[in-house]
Amino acid sequence: MIPEMPMRSPRGFAAAAVFLLALPVAFLYQLVGGAGVEALIHAFLGAGSVLMSFAVFNFKTPKWITWVGCLSIGTLAAIFVVQGASELTSSAMLTYLAYRVLGQRVEGWLVDLFLLWCIAVWLFDSRGKTRIIGFAALSMVVCVEVYANGLSVVGKSISVEAPGLKLLFLPLLGWVLLESWKANPPPVVSVLPSAHP
Repeated sequence: MIPEMPMRSPRGFAAAAVFLLALPVAFLYQLVGGAGVEALIHAFLGAGSVLMSFAVFNFKTPKWITWVGCLSIGTLAAIFVVQGASELTSSAMLTYLAYRVLGQRVEGWLVDLFLLWCIAVWLFDSRGKTRIIGFAALSMVVCVEVYANGLSVVGKSISVEAPGLKLLFLPLLGWVLLESWKANPPPVVSVLPSAHP
């Protein structure tokens, strides 16, 4: 009997699940007439980001890119918390800080850095069918980010010009979920006899 291999990253799986559940939960919450749906979405994004900032250490990427992933998604978690708090308090100063100072460019750069970590996971640690899924998901998101950065250069925002394109991040999160679910490969055991008795 072959022993069952543990999941590569339970935290990564939980993070991707939280991200993916944000929209359906927000939709259901809004259907029942709940106010403050934006704060709810930011709470999900913040929780998913915190989980993901720890999960990056479960993947085999160069140490420096692991830290880039951790710090970028961890900083995004803080921004999402500030944005959620601004929605709850309706403070003009907090809203300005959350969306005008921290949002847009800073948030965009952090997303790009996290995307760089995802590319490193695809290059160094992804195998089999999930590698193919990862290529497709990453290709879509890279195109969206190139477009978003192009809009930013001319003073426009993807949130205004084409907000629906942000939904193309969902397949990327699905890929992270699958990569996290996969078992770590078993360690390689040498069958060659030792040179020393």
